[in-house]
Parts: sequence; C-alpha cells; structure tokens
Amino acid sequence: MFQRIAIAVGAGLASALLFVVPATQMPIAMALAFVGPLPIMIAGLGFGPAVGLSAAFAGSFIIALSVHPLLGLFFGATLGLPAYWLSRLAVLSRPVPLPDGTPHPTQREFYSPGRLVAWMATLAGGTALLLVLVMAARDGALSTAIDDVATRMAPLVVSLFRGEQNLPGGYSAQDFARAIVLSMPAVMAGWGVITLAVNLWLAARVAQISGLIPLVATDIPYRLRLPPDSIWVFVASLLACLLGETPRLIGSTIAAAFAVAFALHGLAAIHGAMRGHAARTPLLVGVYFTMFVLLPWPLIIASVVGIFDTFVPFRRKPAPPRPASPT
Repeated sequence: MFQRIAIAVGAGLASALLFVVPATQMPIAMALAFVGPLPIMIAGLGFGPAVGLSAAFAGSFIIALSVHPLLGLFFGATLGLPAYWLSRLAVLSRPVPLPDGTPHPTQREFYSPGRLVAWMATLAGGTALLLVLVMAARDGALSTAIDDVATRMAPLVVSLFRGEQNLPGGYSAQDFARAIVLSMPAVMAGWGVITLAVNLWLAARVAQISGLIPLVATDIPYRLRLPPDSIWVFVASLLACLLGETPRLIGSTIAAAFAVAFALHGLAAIHGAMRGHAARTPLLVGVYFTMFVLLPWPLIIASVVGIFDTFVPFRRKPAPPRPASPT
C-alpha cells in the first residue's frame, strides 16, 4: 500500500515539474513539457488505474500548493485526468470468445487502438477549448479576450514582418494577430493528439520493458481504425466553421483534433498495406521524411487516406506470428 502511494506521489510530482518547466524558459523546456503525461501514464499502466488517478490528483495538489490553486486545477483537467483516462482504457481487456461462446482461457482482447485515438482527439479538442473558456471567463467575453491577446501580439507581428506594410493580403497587424489567435486552439488540439499518442506508446513500452505489464503484441498497423462515428464528428465540426466566429473557433478546434486522428489512422493503413513489400522500409522512410519536410501537406494527405479507409477499408496484412519460444 505504501509503495503504491509513493509511486503515485512520485509520478504526480514528475508530471507537475514537467508541466511547469516551460515557465523557467530553459532551452530544453518544451521537450520536457512534451512528456508531461508520461509519468502518470506509466503509473496507470504499470500499477493500475487507481495509482494513475492518484498520481493525477497528486500532481494537481502539488501545483495548487506550490504555485496557484487555479493552475493546479488546470493541470488536472488538461494533463492529469486525460493521462489517467487513456492509461485506464489501454489496460481494459476481456477474454477472447471461443466459437462455442465460452471465454478463451489465456487469450484476451484489449481496447481498440482506434477508439483510443478517438478518445485522444476528444480529450485534445476539449483541452484546447477549456483554455479558450478560461480566457473568456477572465476577460468577460470571448471576443474581448481574443482582441486583448491580438493587441499584445500585434507588435511582435510587425517586428517579424519588418513593418506592417509587408504583411500578406493587406492585413493590418491587429487583424493578422487576431487570425493567429483564432487559429491557436486548433493548432493546440492537433498537437495535443500527437502528444497523447506518443506518450501513451512510450508509457506502454517502458512498462513492458520494465516487466510491469506483460509483453502484449498490439498490431497497430492492422488494428488501428477510428470508429465510423468519428467521420460525422469531423464533418459536423467543419460545418460549424460556416456559422460565425465563435462556432468557427469551436469547430476548427475539434476538426483539427480529428484530422490528426485520421492522419494517424491513415499512417497505420499505409504501414499495414505495405507489409510484405520488398521496398517497405525505404518507402516508409520516404513517407516520414516528406512529412517532416513538407508539413502540413503530407499530414493532410494522411488524413484523407484515413477518411477514405473508413468508407473503403484498405487490405491490410496482419503481423506475421512470432516464432514459438523454445521450451
């Protein structure tokens, strides 16, 4: 019991430190902040959901006590609870049913990777919108909050473009800064999906290598398919962008989160479809190299592949069975 409490407190403390480290303005701060959910996810995967939830609460309490209560609450809502929830879903499993309906004595079926990614998109979009809500509550109205941030950003825009006359499209510095502010929640939501996906994968690998959980082969290229309902959420969020500034802000945020989720779906489909191809490795290296060089266009193409695969599934090949270990 004491060991689990110590693990929860330690994981919460580690995530709290990674959460506040950007305020130190260290060169490596953003890289450390990227892995903020990792300690809580490792605790949840390796020692059980109760320990993961305790770690999330411990991190919130530490920040609330040492920095500010509202910041502690913000940590819990945007990092602690999403990390706990995803780690909880990742360990859910049930016995594989046999043809006669009885459960298999050893084989278990784990939570769908596609549903996990859909949860990541939902949580990342909700987190970005929570920040917008906090801004609106602070300034009394969303439009006032956007104008306030845009006003403070306008001098930086002028400096970057070396004069207001150099801004594209004949924008004023205020209008250009406002456009940037309006796009920030969507960027945060898309980046949030990547952050959660990478951290959950890393947490699972660390837990498996450490012997905290059994080494289970999850065939992500074969199994990762977003639920069909995800496409309607994506379409509805795009339609919301046509209804005015506030619906556009909300819709673009949710759309960006699910676009990145569909990009992960598309990449999984590409991996699965290329299995057995003689040039699979160089082709995949080329795909990822192009993605990093020409971002965001390859990510958009991957999203289109994922959406297309939802309606007309590609023929993916499962991973070859592992050789039996010698007895």
